[in-house]
Amino acid sequence: MSPVSPGTQVNPRHSGHAHLVVVHPPFATPLQPNERPPATAHDPGAARAAVLSLSTVSAIRREYAPARLEHPGSPTNREELDGVRAAVWGSTVKISDPALVEDGVLASALEDEFQAQRTKHPDARIVAVCERDFGASYTKILVAVPGTPDLTVEGFDELEITGDPRATLAAVGIDLDPLGEGYDISDEGFFDYEGVLHMLTGGALSVYADEERFESAFDVDRSEEGEDGICEVWFP
Repeated sequence: MSPVSPGTQVNPRHSGHAHLVVVHPPFATPLQPNERPPATAHDPGAARAAVLSLSTVSAIRREYAPARLEHPGSPTNREELDGVRAAVWGSTVKISDPALVEDGVLASALEDEFQAQRTKHPDARIVAVCERDFGASYTKILVAVPGTPDLTVEGFDELEITGDPRATLAAVGIDLDPLGEGYDISDEGFFDYEGVLHMLTGGALSVYADEERFESAFDVDRSEEGEDGICEVWFP
């Protein structure tokens, strides 16, 4: 695909974000849904290396001073689509990259990066998440935990589960039974995906109003794969 010209605006009705979390051993005791993660020091050098490991990135053009963790805004133009955030807190790596967003139709950037990270880090727990709204809302969650089959949750109006959420959570030491009705994973039950992601990632995807954790921000040059994904999803 031809690169999108600088200054090109994203359709204001389109929004989205994507996160990748890699948790290396040794693993901490799992958090409960209402437990806050500790304010572990951020490692900017390791964050830089994590960004450069992405298939969507060819080089880092600019690095900004670490700032307090926050939810990334949805990109509004082509330049903002080159913004990547990353944090490394101890054994946990968290990356936010809009080039990993999928649309639920043909794009496969999130799946491809998830599989690539699994190959690089077979002993790690890996979670990849994207949300996309382009008139229809699409969500995709991918989870790899050593010792249990992968878990996939995706869909538009209704989310479909492939794999066994209970087995995935049990493999990281989480027992759903004491958590109550919100964690009923039957077809009729309401499943709190944000709470499950909080437990699986040790709170890496949760952001607090008085946040004490830090992350780094980067402007990157895109690889061919990254540019193709951006063109396909953000400028169809």
